[in-house]
Order: sequence, then C-alpha cells, then structure tokens
Amino acid sequence: MNTRLSISDSSSDSPPSESNVGSPTQTDAPVASSYPVVVLGGGVGGIAVLQSLREMGLAADIALIEPSMTHYDQPAWMRVGTEGIQKEQTRSPEHLQIPEEVSWIQARAAEIHPEERVVMMENGGKVHYEHLVVAIGTHVQWDRIRNLKANLGKAGICSVYSYESAGQAWDLIRTFDGGRALFTAPSTPHKSGSAPLRLLFRAEALWQETGVRDRTELYFATAASSEAMGAEYGDLLDRSEHVEDIRIFSGYDLVDVRPDHREAVFNVSKGESQSQDVLRYDLLHVVPPMRPPAILEQSDLSYQRGPMRGYLEVDPETFRHPRFETVFGVGDVIGVEGVKTAERARQQAEEVARAIRHARMQES
Repeated sequence: MNTRLSISDSSSDSPPSESNVGSPTQTDAPVASSYPVVVLGGGVGGIAVLQSLREMGLAADIALIEPSMTHYDQPAWMRVGTEGIQKEQTRSPEHLQIPEEVSWIQARAAEIHPEERVVMMENGGKVHYEHLVVAIGTHVQWDRIRNLKANLGKAGICSVYSYESAGQAWDLIRTFDGGRALFTAPSTPHKSGSAPLRLLFRAEALWQETGVRDRTELYFATAASSEAMGAEYGDLLDRSEHVEDIRIFSGYDLVDVRPDHREAVFNVSKGESQSQDVLRYDLLHVVPPMRPPAILEQSDLSYQRGPMRGYLEVDPETFRHPRFETVFGVGDVIGVEGVKTAERARQQAEEVARAIRHARMQES
C-alpha cells in the first residue's frame, strides 16, 4: 500500500488558520497497512531521512508517522530569542516538508513492538514495517524545575526552548538593563549541543551593542562536571575573547526558581559531595531537562539502565539497533555520546538511508 494518505488525529496541533491546500486527503478510519520503510517522527531528523531516501529513489516505499500538521525549525528559536526574528518564521505546514511519494499517516503512535515489526496507533490501527527509523526527538520537561513553567516570560525568567517562550526570551533579553544574567544547562542530554553557552555569548553581543554589557555580570551554571564541561564547551570557550569575564559553575543542576526573590536553586554535585546552593539573578535563561517520549522508554528498544536510560539503543557508528537489526534511529532520541544538533541528525540520516538502501537491494 503506497498511496499517499493522511489519517487525522484529534490531538494534532494544526492551527485553524493554517492552509492545508495541497496536503493529503484525510480520513478518521484506523489503518492496517504494511510498508517497506516506516519513519516515526517528522522533525528535522525524520525529514532528513525522507529526503535522503527520496534521492535514492525509495520515497514510494516509505510511510511517515507524524501527527502534527506543523513543522517547527527548532534551532531557529535561538535566533528568535537573541536576534528578534519573528517566531512565525520558524514554522511551516508539515506537508511541505514531505516528498509527494511518501505515504503520510497523520496520527499518533502508541506502542512499538519490534519483535512483530509493528507500530500500534492510538486510533486503533497497526502499521507493519520491514525497516523502522525512530526519529521522535525528545520532550521538554518544564515541570522538573519547580515554578519554572508558570513563570516563563515573567520575573526575568526565559527560555528559547519552545515556540511561545522564544519570543518572550527576546522581549526580556532586548530590554535587559543590566545586573546579573544567569544562563543554565541541565543534567539531561539536550538539544542543540553547546546552545546553553552560545545563548550567553549571543546575548552578550547584543548587550555590547546596547551599552548594557558594562553593567552586567555574566553567570553560566551547568549540571555537567568540570571535566564533562570541558569536552562539551571547550572549543566555544577557547574561541571567546571575554571568557575570563564569565563566572562559571559546574555541577550545578537547576531544580527550583523563586521569582518573587529572583533566586535560582541548584543541586550541586562535586565528586561524592552533594549540596544545594542559591544564586540570585536579574535575568535567568533556562535550558530545561529533556527526556525521550514514553512510547520509546516503555518499549524494548531503549536502554534500560545507565546514563542513556530511556534513549534508543543504537550502534554509534551505524545508528542501527544492536538487537533489532531492522530498526534505526536518528536525532535527539538516540542514545549516543556527543552533542545533539540538527547537523548531526542530517549526517545520521544519510548513513541510515544508505544502510536501508543496501538492505533493500539485497532483498530484491
């Protein structure tokens, strides 16, 4: 079954005003179907896989499972928050990203059963596959930091890690009039690699232009150890001309904000020592904790223990699952060391597409 279709899902986030002209026909019926290749997730990584396979002439063999009608350019949210580009520029209709030959199942997946090679859908359908590419990204967990979600955009608290809050971040950063600017990075793997520190440098550049920098103290607090911080941010710090002017706190994991007092509360880890510390701020930019979606964490495909628990288990060279050889992964959801960026996701997508093409050629 290779006809292009869309199955509607009441939980999709299509704005009422968004035009769906040219998008696939929609139906509410559950689907029971089978495809040579199924891509789960239509973000940057999933779309990159579709595009790579299309260039190899395999687009007609693919089904994309993606409930959202809207595609977000999440890396561009940093520019929204530090340059003032309109957040509306970072979203587009999802169907414009998908090659026409691909079958789009616009519904939400509920479970993955790799032994049976089937994805169970929330609408009751089943999608069988020969090869599966998991590209479902990670979920931001605002609620893991007490008082954060309700106070975004208020009391100097901001984050560029959502569509709405990116614009709020720009309002706070551009109107900042000096004081202590505190930028944080979480204990979990996070999107966009060195973005937590790059955000600080971008804000600093703006404040240099506006004359605010001379009356600003820059603080960077990361949950990473001093050794891990060097590996993650070393190149960026080496290139900075003003790194000596930044107060850096390693082993600091943000757990609470106190907007009434403009205080940030951290759990502090120094070797075997555990404690808590409070840092005052005038402006606070938060990179929130992130986790893989429950559909992966609850499947047999994820790491069951260790620092990558819940993330997709893959060989770091081939991005293929070590126990289920027809399953691959790309993007933020895979459990590999190193930064998680859109560029790396595209590189992974090319490698996965080549592996799938090779497997398809052997099967034919």
